Amino acid sequence: MTLVLEARAKINLGLRVLGKRPDGFHNIRSIFQEISLSDKIRISIKPGNGRISFSCTANDIPADSTNLAWMAASAFLLGTGELIDVDIRLEKNIPSGSGLGGGSSDAATVLKGLTQLTGRRDFDLFKVAAKLGSDVPFFIRGGAASVEGRGELISDIPVIPFHVVLMHPSTRVSTKWAYSRVLDENTSTSLTNNTIIKHYSSSSAVWHEGKPYPHNLRNDFLPLLEKHFPEIAELAQFLRNSQCSNWGLSGSGSTLYALYKSESGARCFSETLHGNFTLCRTAETAGASSNG
Repeated sequence: MTLVLEARAKINLGLRVLGKRPDGFHNIRSIFQEISLSDKIRISIKPGNGRISFSCTANDIPADSTNLAWMAASAFLLGTGELIDVDIRLEKNIPSGSGLGGGSSDAATVLKGLTQLTGRRDFDLFKVAAKLGSDVPFFIRGGAASVEGRGELISDIPVIPFHVVLMHPSTRVSTKWAYSRVLDENTSTSLTNNTIIKHYSSSSAVWHEGKPYPHNLRNDFLPLLEKHFPEIAELAQFLRNSQCSNWGLSGSGSTLYALYKSESGARCFSETLHGNFTLCRTAETAGASSNG
């Protein structure tokens, strides 16, 4: 039995780091929005004894038991006791170390795919997802959401359609490194005040002051990354000097984005870019979608 699924990327529409938790993680407040950029995952199962095989088109991510998609399959087999072998083939389109949640999305998609292939409706996807990584629970639901806590407090919100220009520096940022430094090195309080709406209602689901959703797109990681990575600092300054008023950093970096209401606006802006970029759009439906 085989299933082919899309594992979508996300961007953060604003990200505030509120403080370190007793468990070592950080409390955040952000809006996550799935976008159309996606990895493609082919999952096959057959009767067996729990063997997992994994292959990937990208050379810069591990193709072994340290890969989050592999870990998701292992967690599923352990949690269900299913006597099957699992083969995962990953076509990687979401850059690693980019703040777009590719690894977390892959893991969530594997969990959902195996649940669908085996028919195990009793399997607690969210419980297992939370153990795999802070962003994985969001990708179980997908769409758009207000996210708090370490990522486990998820409130669905309406999707606002827009087009996105993703700008990909060659720099890759370690999430672990960024979180270990962000609170110590950020001295500008202006970037941590009122960075995200505290209460969201569907009546707020409009472009507000030229931005999707009534909130600020500032990201608490940006000053840290500008300090340590010249390429990111240069790109951020380019955006400040450009006519684009809706731009931000996704996650803990390194991808920056520009948002436009229309595809023509996004394409026009992309013509001013010289580096690596991707044009995409808001994902209109929640969760991984099947290609066959």
